[in-house]
Amino acid sequence: MIHFEGVHLSFGKNEVLCGIDLTIRRGSKTVIIGPSGGGKSTLLRTINRFEKPNKGRIVVDGHDLTSASNRQLYALRQSIGMVFQSFNLYPHKTALENLTMAPLMLKRGTKQEVKLRALENLRAVGLSDKADAYPSQLSGGQQQRVAIARALTMNPSILLFDEPTSALDPEMIQEVLDIMEKVAHQQDITMLFVTHEMRFAEHIADRVLFLDGGRIAEDGTPDQVFHQPKSTRTVAFLGKILH
Repeated sequence: MIHFEGVHLSFGKNEVLCGIDLTIRRGSKTVIIGPSGGGKSTLLRTINRFEKPNKGRIVVDGHDLTSASNRQLYALRQSIGMVFQSFNLYPHKTALENLTMAPLMLKRGTKQEVKLRALENLRAVGLSDKADAYPSQLSGGQQQRVAIARALTMNPSILLFDEPTSALDPEMIQEVLDIMEKVAHQQDITMLFVTHEMRFAEHIADRVLFLDGGRIAEDGTPDQVFHQPKSTRTVAFLGKILH
């Protein structure tokens, strides 16, 4: 579904991705962990070309992102959903309106079809009673759950989560993690998660990548990465995080 081939990306003199070679299979659930500044979010943002590599190729669902025209990129991004650290909801629109606006603009179904899909996704994240609520009337955890439902309403084939709990109060983190885990188990969508929540990563992933200094230092199953890591850097990182 997603293929990286020798991907390098720099911001000025700072090389953030240093020759990434990676293949993500269709329908998989991949969690990316690692220290802050290790390149995790940047790697995620190259998949919809929010960041453009300086060198190498990224192929998504058979389309070469690195050489895609603006029209091709626009079309491809419609199948890639993203849930950000901040919720990015329109404050003057209800939860339901936040979900239906983009699909209606892009003609991803009739008005009735889109509304029904949006209501079903609100139900899936436990917010069927908040369809008419505005973001200011919702807690941070509820707003992030609306953002997840909004991403799902576009019927994406790929869904990216960029540290979606990092902006939440501690008591709200678990409710969002529970919804993400539920969605991952119920949806046959290729998903990539950047997170510092190690227990969540161990439960949700069929593959874990440890990214450090712009390089993949560890790549394996949750059991292998968390309990039998091969890299001394992974051992040191997990020693600080898990104890």
